[in-house]
Amino acid sequence: MTESNSLQNIKNALRQLSPITLAELDRVALMNRVDTKYVISESLLPDVLTAISSDYRVLEIDGVRCAPYATLYFDSPDADCYRDHHNGKERRCKFRMRSYLSSHISFFEVKQRTNKGRTIKSRVPIDEIKSALDDELLEFADTTTGEPMPLESAIWTQFSRITLASEAATERVTIDVNLEFEKGDRSIELPGVAIVEVKQERDSRQSPIRRALREMHVAPLRMSKYCIGSALIDPTLKQNRFKAKLLALRNLIRNTKAAAT
Repeated sequence: MTESNSLQNIKNALRQLSPITLAELDRVALMNRVDTKYVISESLLPDVLTAISSDYRVLEIDGVRCAPYATLYFDSPDADCYRDHHNGKERRCKFRMRSYLSSHISFFEVKQRTNKGRTIKSRVPIDEIKSALDDELLEFADTTTGEPMPLESAIWTQFSRITLASEAATERVTIDVNLEFEKGDRSIELPGVAIVEVKQERDSRQSPIRRALREMHVAPLRMSKYCIGSALIDPTLKQNRFKAKLLALRNLIRNTKAAAT
């Protein structure tokens, strides 16, 4: 994907933030946390980053502050993970292989959403992303969730990620741009879209970035990259409960394209 002018503006704005190393960031792993998500135009990000530049540090690896990620999600043949999310099941799981391309690290990860609204992430290192889970990884998935499930590759996602760490609180922020999804011979991009996820030990609306977004009249919007990407790329999937989110996403993309002309 060709880098947009707004993405270059984002990288310029990131220079205002002090760096943090991966080792320092790992001390605030937040594997058990509360998540708050926002979906915004990436054109807003320079202003957001400027507003919070003294409150956060940005992950930098080999001079890179907006790093490429690749993820392969796994689901059952009947798309149970997708269906559980769509149907609003409180306790649900996601399974994925993820490569952090700048740091040359890969993991198999299990994300569990509890009935208390918390996200618990468990992971094990892997050499690289593969299209199938071996017996060891399947056992890890079964043991972690306590609910054995047949898993097969479902959808690829690629994006660039900015990772921030709060200076004053146990909080991390991820900002994903340049989003792409691929399944079989079908692919789709989300031009001009940024997904912001605030990860906190305890829910706090006084987070500097949550406060900055609120002042810009941006409301939280829960949006799973896996589910939205799957719905966009495979219209045969049930998606009634995602219609409002899909409409908001399409409107954001349309408005972004109109502003660029």
